[in-house]
Amino acid sequence: MSLLTIIDRLVIPTLIAVLLAGGVAGIVLGCALVLRSDATLRFIARMNRWVATKAAVDPLDAPRNVEPEGGLGKPRPVSGAVLAIAAALAVYFLVTRLEFRVSYVPGIDVKRLYFSAVALQTMKWVLVAGCAFALVIGLLMMVSPKHLGAFERRMNQWRSPKPLLAADEKMHMPLEPRVEAHPRAAGWIIGSASLVITLAMSGLLLARIH
Repeated sequence: MSLLTIIDRLVIPTLIAVLLAGGVAGIVLGCALVLRSDATLRFIARMNRWVATKAAVDPLDAPRNVEPEGGLGKPRPVSGAVLAIAAALAVYFLVTRLEFRVSYVPGIDVKRLYFSAVALQTMKWVLVAGCAFALVIGLLMMVSPKHLGAFERRMNQWRSPKPLLAADEKMHMPLEPRVEAHPRAAGWIIGSASLVITLAMSGLLLARIH
């Protein structure tokens, strides 16, 4: 199944259904604001209850010590030798033995063939880069554990996401004061816009069925 087929059969119908449901809900909300403003505003205020995630996230927002026994920078020649030899063999076999040859066959989509070849080559060289990095780490474990320890300490620095999440730990309601000040006008606007969306999505749905 091609990407265009997935979009046509799955993505577009789902989007139409979501917009249609939203349009119907908007019509109901608009009518409720026009006909029963006070009760609808109380319902909106009750639904606008906000629950902070701070209490749930705080236990996870703590550093974890995963340093090896003896601390960073401890000589580990045996582990380093095993890692270096294994990484060197992996780099050798990946570079010299692993070849992805994609040949053209009549009837096959050229674009798909091209992207398959690019994906396979990218995967190969990502593995080569990872194995080369493992080789460097193994050599540092044998030759210069102090430099490896300094590198690990620099990479193991922990940063708390709290400063980035603090701005989101607030409730923003820019539209509610305007709706509360003019509920019937807001109801007419919401209902009319939702009616247009509902009619448009219904037309698209009927066109796809027929």
